[in-house]
Amino acid sequence: MFCLQHPAVPSDSIGCMSDLSRRAFLTSTAGSLAATAAPTLGTNPAVKELRRGGMTYRKLGQTDIYVSMLSFGSHTDPRFKKKVEHGNVLTEEGQLKRNRLLARALDMGVNMVDTYENEGQWEQVAKVIKPKRQSTLVSICRQFPMFVGENIDRAAKLYGHVDLYRIYVGEGKNVDSKILADWDVLRKAKEAGKVRSIGIATHDESMMLSALKELEGIDYFMFPYNFIHARADYMEFLPAAQKAGVGLIAIKPLAAGSIVKLDPRGIQGTHPERDFVQLYQAKYKPLHPAVVAEITKSLERLPDETLCQAALRFVYSRQFMTCAMPGMFEDQTLDENHAALTRHLELSREERAALNAAAHLAKATRQAWLPRHYRWLDQRWSKPCQQQQG
Repeated sequence: MFCLQHPAVPSDSIGCMSDLSRRAFLTSTAGSLAATAAPTLGTNPAVKELRRGGMTYRKLGQTDIYVSMLSFGSHTDPRFKKKVEHGNVLTEEGQLKRNRLLARALDMGVNMVDTYENEGQWEQVAKVIKPKRQSTLVSICRQFPMFVGENIDRAAKLYGHVDLYRIYVGEGKNVDSKILADWDVLRKAKEAGKVRSIGIATHDESMMLSALKELEGIDYFMFPYNFIHARADYMEFLPAAQKAGVGLIAIKPLAAGSIVKLDPRGIQGTHPERDFVQLYQAKYKPLHPAVVAEITKSLERLPDETLCQAALRFVYSRQFMTCAMPGMFEDQTLDENHAALTRHLELSREERAALNAAAHLAKATRQAWLPRHYRWLDQRWSKPCQQQQG
């Protein structure tokens, strides 16, 4: 059995050899360094996607992996947790409930499940997905303070391989030597076929930008993203990530479920992970309710949808995002999240049809249907049509 060894040479020693970044240096030594123009946010092509049944799957960066736009998060229901020596496990009732919910999500077309070892879910997930392992993506992040190579070996032995493996990167200005050393192990694991794609999870935009520059071969990022985050952060990272063509996975699309608490019309019986809306982690202060209320008004929520559905539909509509990965504890939350995706797809079809109709009308009338000082609108209408036809 192949075993990943600790790197003998500190990974960041490469960075001392020139003024180039670590990633640029390694790429240039292979003779394949390329430069491209930096487009602004929103000008890049949408992530490639395909539809099967009632689910849509989007391509993960430049890999050959297609991820369901709704994926299954790793967090477990706090009502059924019980402490053990290393982390938590669920009570028998809670575990049976979670297993049934995951199996139902897979039947609905969800194909990616994130699993935490310190929540006692590795073996449970392996059992549930066994009949569908070939079509199910396993996503893992090291949770225990162990050598990352050992963690990968253990996961690969249980699941056959790991489809998405990431390391968590905390706050800071730049990735450090420990992160670089772990990253070298991830790259070797991918080369050995133990891991299909490698990435990082972080809540810090500075670290995202540093990782994008320094971590060669990075396939994807996981980071908190919802309609509140979208107006508060990532303005520098998102265009850079789109330019690099990496996959972007939204975690906490419902702000750890706390967005549900804002909705008096929300579904009954749901239990969010947190009772207050916040950005990033628990150590940060929650957002002021007045701020949240004002941002919520700009969500373009439809009259007949819950706030939960509108919030998820917002994430689904971001064409640069690969998927949203909320935690789900009840059948009704799974139904809500899936309904939001269905609504997004319906509206997307209607929107495309309207844009195409406007473009065809403009072409048929040779742009004479608008006053001269409004004809610039034709260009905006015709571009989406051309993109869809291309």
